[in-house]
Amino acid sequence: MLQITTILGCKNSMLREGIKHILSSTRYKVHPEDLSCRSTVLPQLYTNSSLLFIIDSTLYPNGMGNVIRELKGQHSHAYAVVLADGFDLEEMKAVIQAGADGYCLATTGCEALIKYLDLVMLGEVVFPSSALLNAIMLSSEVTIDQRESSSIAMSVPQAERLMDAKDSVIRTLSSREAEILQCLMEGAPNKVIARKLDVAEATVKVHIKAILRKIRVANRTQAAMWAVNHLSGSSQDASWLQTGDRIAHQNSSLLKVF
Repeated sequence: MLQITTILGCKNSMLREGIKHILSSTRYKVHPEDLSCRSTVLPQLYTNSSLLFIIDSTLYPNGMGNVIRELKGQHSHAYAVVLADGFDLEEMKAVIQAGADGYCLATTGCEALIKYLDLVMLGEVVFPSSALLNAIMLSSEVTIDQRESSSIAMSVPQAERLMDAKDSVIRTLSSREAEILQCLMEGAPNKVIARKLDVAEATVKVHIKAILRKIRVANRTQAAMWAVNHLSGSSQDASWLQTGDRIAHQNSSLLKVF
C-alpha cells in the first residue's frame, strides 16, 4: 500500500493528536513537520512523494485562500484539505477556488474522514454536500429578497437584460444536464452520478464537458459553484427544470436522453 506523507496544520494540539490517532493505522503517515510551527515553505525532500496537507481553518482565519495558493504553487503535485469547525459557504468557495481539494468539517466521523481523504487522492474535490444544501436552503429567502431589492434599484431595461442573460445560459442546458449539474452541486463523483441516473460513467463525462462549455467554467468544482449561485433558491429556475422534464418526457418516444 502506497504511503502518503501527510502534513498537518492545526492551531489546537488536541486536534492534531486526534487526527494523528485517526490516521495511525492508515496509509496516511503524519510527518513531524507542522504548518503551525513554521512557514509554508517545506523541504524539497517531499517533491517526489505523494503529499497531503490537512489544514485547520482556524490556523489562518483571514488568509486561508492565500495559504492554499502558496502551498499549491510550491508543491503542485500535492493535495490540500481544509478542516473547518463549522460550515461556511463563502469560506468553502474561497478555498476551493484557491485550489483546495477538499473542505471537511471537524465533526466528521473517523471512517468518513478517511473516505474523504481517499476520494481526494483519487482526484475528486470533496465537501459536505448535506451542509452545503442546508446552507443553500437557509439562505434562499435572503437571496430572493436581495434579488428583488436589486431589481427595484435597477431600471426596467437593466433588470430585463440581466434576466435574459441568465435565462439564455440556463435554457441551453438539457434536462439531463440539469440533473447532472444538481448532482455536481451535491458533490457526487461521476460513478455515483452514473449509478443514480442509470447511465454509463463515460456518458456522464460527456455531459459534464458539455455543461462546462455551456456555462463557461473550467472544471466541475466551478460548475458546482455556478449552480449554487444560479440554480438554488430561485422559483424561476425550478419552473424551468420542470418544463425541461416535461419536454424530455414528450420527446422520449423520439430520442433517448442520456
